[in-house]
Amino acid sequence: MPLYPVNLNIENRLCLVVGGGRVALRKTLGLLAAGARVRVISPQLVSELFRLARSGAVEWFERPFVEGDLQEVLLVFAATNDRSVQILVETEAKKYHVLLNSADAPGESDFHVPAHFRRGPMIVSVSTGGGSPALAKMLRKQLEQTIEPGYRWVVELMGLIRERVIAHSGNHEVSGDIFGRLFEGNLVGLVLEENWFDLQMLLLHELPEELDSAGLMRIFLERHEQS
Repeated sequence: MPLYPVNLNIENRLCLVVGGGRVALRKTLGLLAAGARVRVISPQLVSELFRLARSGAVEWFERPFVEGDLQEVLLVFAATNDRSVQILVETEAKKYHVLLNSADAPGESDFHVPAHFRRGPMIVSVSTGGGSPALAKMLRKQLEQTIEPGYRWVVELMGLIRERVIAHSGNHEVSGDIFGRLFEGNLVGLVLEENWFDLQMLLLHELPEELDSAGLMRIFLERHEQS
């Protein structure tokens, strides 16, 4: 079945991890990185997960999963090695209309977490729909070598430009035309090389005067220097 690709805003939303092993730890860390409120249900935890619980970073229910545990939960990871528990989580997820990811049953899952990496606000991800996580991981590593860390600043600058274009024109199509010219002018390469002089010249040439390219560049460089 075709999957719909989407990035979720889960900041301050309650997400549940059922299980206390290495898979549960990995899922927990990903949820925390996205700002979620994380609850873990498991009689035991691996040491790293226990430290997170002890520090208060996650809420730990030191017991098995039971009926009713999915009330008010946005999404759940079923990450145990007990098929009967996995089935119970799957059943409860359907009952409460909670998005489910089952570690041992991709076909029962409502969503899959793609292999991914971040470049600032940009997320680059590869998914095989649960068919081959190993392949997705291999492709992710290849992309990490191609899309270098400096791309976070390309995204930062493009975001600043887009905000100003839309604020002044209210027209998304106008921003598309401007971005096309900037890309043709090698904006990406100039940012990655940190060639600020030529970048400033490009912005002066391609951006409308009312967008104040000098002021925009000043804000961008301040953020870059503070990082």
